Amino acid sequence: MPEKLTLRARKKREARAKVLSVAVKMFRRDSFDATTLDAICAKSEVSKRTFFRYFRDKESLVFPHREERLATFVAFLGAHEQVENPFDALRQAAEVFGAKYNQNKDHLLAQQAVILSSQALLAREREIDLDWQKAIANAFSARTKSQPEEDLWARVLAGAIIGVVRATMTYWFERQGQDDLSQLGLDALDFLEQGFPAKLA
Repeated sequence: MPEKLTLRARKKREARAKVLSVAVKMFRRDSFDATTLDAICAKSEVSKRTFFRYFRDKESLVFPHREERLATFVAFLGAHEQVENPFDALRQAAEVFGAKYNQNKDHLLAQQAVILSSQALLAREREIDLDWQKAIANAFSARTKSQPEEDLWARVLAGAIIGVVRATMTYWFERQGQDDLSQLGLDALDFLEQGFPAKLA
């Protein structure tokens, strides 16, 4: 069912969206590092105090859906906890999330260009990767009723998966999103599960 919002909540959502829209345009035009928070607030017609009610910092403007995307992924893994082979659950995730990324290709390509232009954003992106890696390890540890810090299998698999995701996304971005990301993800997971036998042969 569509979410019903109060007038106040709707205005907050609209104000947050305006700040995001303004910031993205300024980042693309002037670069992330050259765009100041003061300039974003002035152009968006909000105070800094209001800005910090919506966003943690300037970097968060480039990753505005960080928490909700991770939460969605964790919920997806939890819903597929009974799938015997973890790679089967990951393949389903690749199809679902890949399809969404394919639909938003232009926005994601522009976002990636902004990220690559700033060391601060690249560092934040690595931080996000670690959050996902920890979430994956926790999800797989839950399958064996193990503590994440004691489950080497889960932690190694999570690290390998994040490596696969990063390599696949980099490949997709470098080719300007011309490939079906869902299929790339499925192929990459096959490589990982099979141990790259074709190339080694």
